[in-house]
Amino acid sequence: MPIRPSAPAEPSQPEAYPEVRIVSGPVFEVIAELAAFASGPARPSLESGKAWVREVRRLAGRDLIQRVEHWAFAVYTELASIALELGPPFETRRLVDGLRHTPPARLRRRLVGAESPPNRAMVSDGAFDRALRGDAKAQAEVRKELGVNAEARAGIDRIFATGPAALRAEAAAIVESWAERVTPAFAARSGDLVRRDVEPKEGLLRVTAPRDALRVFTNGVDIDPRGWADQVVVIPAVALRPFIAPVESGSTLLLLVSVADDTIDAVAGGPPRRLVQAASALGDTQRLQILHELAAGERTATELSAALGVDRTSLHHHLGILRSAGLVAVKSEGVESWRYSLRADSLDRAASALTDYLAPRGSATGGSGPG
Repeated sequence: MPIRPSAPAEPSQPEAYPEVRIVSGPVFEVIAELAAFASGPARPSLESGKAWVREVRRLAGRDLIQRVEHWAFAVYTELASIALELGPPFETRRLVDGLRHTPPARLRRRLVGAESPPNRAMVSDGAFDRALRGDAKAQAEVRKELGVNAEARAGIDRIFATGPAALRAEAAAIVESWAERVTPAFAARSGDLVRRDVEPKEGLLRVTAPRDALRVFTNGVDIDPRGWADQVVVIPAVALRPFIAPVESGSTLLLLVSVADDTIDAVAGGPPRRLVQAASALGDTQRLQILHELAAGERTATELSAALGVDRTSLHHHLGILRSAGLVAVKSEGVESWRYSLRADSLDRAASALTDYLAPRGSATGGSGPG
């Protein structure tokens, strides 16, 4: 999740943090569902689990599933920035029509991530333009720098290998078909949860500094896009829980974030969601080893990978689970530098939540009962 480092205009006057706002609408949940299904190695860790994947396969049918899986996670998250630019109402039909009327070469450029300032900072000047014109060396450079895993690299190659008009037609058709076949089965619940989630997020923004509010919305990620972004748009979604997905376009940073645990708990009841996540996160040898390493101090992913002998794809998968469980904090330090740290009070909070949940009803510790 690369973020360009800050670049204050004057050392004595640090640049103001970008405006943060909340946006929601049905089209963003369609995008979140497509991204979640195409999330590759991360898909087994989706909160919705195997039952959701099975139901999606049944609803979509084999042909649509094959077409969706042909493209990578990033292709679908890029659609969020297009939907945002098209403006309200944020309905799926508006996105489908917008895609069909977007110049094909421009859309292809968007879907490969060439409109992201941080992405452009990761490659040589003009690399995206050369790659889109068919330059094999430039394509290899883009693939290497942006392809975080095998699925992402394959997705980039497929964009380069597909003509702009064909890519545009397929993107619009996939969104339209998914919205017709799959989304209706989940729309009532997801729509209700997103609506419940927006109000407290907007309330927090009114009384909290934007950067601090984003740490809450992302459950521990410290994001600083000063120097290239003038606004941050937060889009709550259900299908991607417990993950977040950043999308950078022009001077806007979009964050598809998980609907908050408190929102889910208020509807579902049962054990506190954060407690369930913490227990699940702690029940894995490699994740316990990561926490043990972080107990000694902050580490980058590269340092953790070297210390534990874990490949980067697997490591990022485990770090995502630990962050979503509230056990790890993340801080950006430049284009490709992220530092991870143990959230000092996280285990105490998990232990306290377990004590409260197990306490008999009416006791001093757990008088409010489960949930």
